[in-house]
Amino acid sequence: MSETELTERQQKIINLIRQSPSITAKRMSETLSVSSRTIERDLSALQKRSILKHTGKDNDGEWMIFEQKNI
Repeated sequence: MSETELTERQQKIINLIRQSPSITAKRMSETLSVSSRTIERDLSALQKRSILKHTGKDNDGEWMIFEQKNI
């Protein structure tokens, strides 16, 4: 996978965050029908690639998306 390509699930995660920046990983896992751990791995990968950043407290924060091409 190239640096700019995202998996289908990662694209869905970004779309969920665009709709609701305060969405929780638990809610994402329920919406996408995958485990919380899977969502956490994807979120971590997106953060390492500087696509996402979480601000605030873990249970009361918001996600920020850094706009990039192909997202």
